[in-house]
Amino acid sequence: MEIMPKSSPFEGVYKQLGARFEAYDGWLLPADFGNIEAESDALNNHCAAVDLSSFGRISVKGEHLKETLNTVFESKSGSFAMDHWVWGKTTLDSQSVLCRIARTNGDCVLLTPPGQAEAMFETIQAKAGKGVTAANITEKTAMLGLYGPAAVRSMRGVLPFDIDDLEQGDATRMSFFMMSFTLLRGSWLGCDGLELICPASAGPMAAGAVVKYRHKHNITPAGMESFRLAMAQMESPL
Repeated sequence: MEIMPKSSPFEGVYKQLGARFEAYDGWLLPADFGNIEAESDALNNHCAAVDLSSFGRISVKGEHLKETLNTVFESKSGSFAMDHWVWGKTTLDSQSVLCRIARTNGDCVLLTPPGQAEAMFETIQAKAGKGVTAANITEKTAMLGLYGPAAVRSMRGVLPFDIDDLEQGDATRMSFFMMSFTLLRGSWLGCDGLELICPASAGPMAAGAVVKYRHKHNITPAGMESFRLAMAQMESPL
């Protein structure tokens, strides 16, 4: 039986923008919005909005959290500091995999490349210290990337949060309308940007705000074709 691709929480918004959809890593995502060259230009030079639904998100909590993470990741770009994220390299299914680890309010969210969430979840469960618990929250959350050198400037006035004090590598958690949002400054591309993780039910609201102000703040919706090209050109941070 053919497995149907998962739907992005942002799908309804993309349809309004005329996205051309294709399946990527088990998800139905925008391939492009009609102009791949303009989307690539926004990623490199301005601000592009990218759907990161296919990237894994694993919540990890517990008293011995740091000890567990140190057994999982063979190398990392820094310490597991509070309100910060770092790159980490681990082995999943006999393959070396580059992940990101964001620590906020004492808990962590592990971000994995597409298709690696379940393997990461199983690895954490196998190596979890006493009292450490993990949950695969990939399909329960939405993740939107605002990437490019003008991303932070463009998103001022769009997000209902103050982001002026957010520096590269920072991670913070906040509440809005009784819902928890996690905001990271950085990107999977190694360039500047912002990433918003929210409940899947809040995805349409988050994407809708970006669409509403996209012309005023020069934000370009970008599909997976331009994003994958940028990923292929990225140099590994570890």
